[in-house]
Amino acid sequence: MEVVQITAKKDTLNLISMCVCLSLLLLAKDAVADVAIVKSAGVSAFDEARNGFSSICFENKQEFNLLEDLSNKDQILEQVRAGNFSLILVLGSQAASLIRDNIPDKPLVFAFIIDPEKQGFKKDRSTGVALKVQIREQFIILRSIKKSIKRVGVLYTRPVNDALIVNARSAADDEDLELVTSPITSSLDLQQALTDLLTRVDALWIPPDPLLNSEEATKYIGSKSLESKIPLVGPSDRYTRSGAIFSLFVDTVETGRMAGDFANKILQGTPTSKLPFREIEKSKIVINLKAAGLLGLEIPRNIQDAASKVYQ
Repeated sequence: MEVVQITAKKDTLNLISMCVCLSLLLLAKDAVADVAIVKSAGVSAFDEARNGFSSICFENKQEFNLLEDLSNKDQILEQVRAGNFSLILVLGSQAASLIRDNIPDKPLVFAFIIDPEKQGFKKDRSTGVALKVQIREQFIILRSIKKSIKRVGVLYTRPVNDALIVNARSAADDEDLELVTSPITSSLDLQQALTDLLTRVDALWIPPDPLLNSEEATKYIGSKSLESKIPLVGPSDRYTRSGAIFSLFVDTVETGRMAGDFANKILQGTPTSKLPFREIEKSKIVINLKAAGLLGLEIPRNIQDAASKVYQ
């Protein structure tokens, strides 16, 4: 009888041990991230899109923040390759280009990319949310605020935004405006380029741009434009807070949700080639009445009524 009891206890202990091991294995599997999120660091729009993505895609995620000078790109590439992720979400052109060019064997979902096909994103391995920049609409709003504007300056990064500037010239021509361009290739060029540009234009327009997204760049451009009494139109809420009279931009959270929907479908087995690129049609306008007042400008009531946020 005693031998039988000892044997039974051993069998019970073995069973418990097996269950514990199995549970640990399952926990370890659950702890592995299925989705890598690679984005430029310090850009609030990308953080908001990430939150939108996470609200609809519930897989485990690991986030990588790419520095503006790309000094940590090799470390990020090494970690993403080692992570054995099922899918990679990229937010912004710098992060997207880095992953597209260096990790071609993983499904890619992108957001905030202008003209993705022209930038080399192939539908057989990527899909996502293209960024539609409503350039003409911004010029129309600008003109409704100050009809005397003729020369609009633009800072942008080459070659990232060369195609966008071609479209901007066409939109400016349609509105009888002259577009005065000042391309930069590094954030180190910003101070000189902006100083020169502000002496030659009636207004300043900043498009979505990887080198002009940081808080430091935004505050600098906002303060200098106000000092020079030049109305500024920006690509984000952050620019409006920093001195732009208004910004017109896509809904960042909805952009993230749309990317999350793509990710869910890919993880469930749908090939990227069956998921056409999409655009967010709805835009938000945010206005800064204080900045406008400092410049002696009055923002029309219909624009104020349409604004999703108004800074007094």
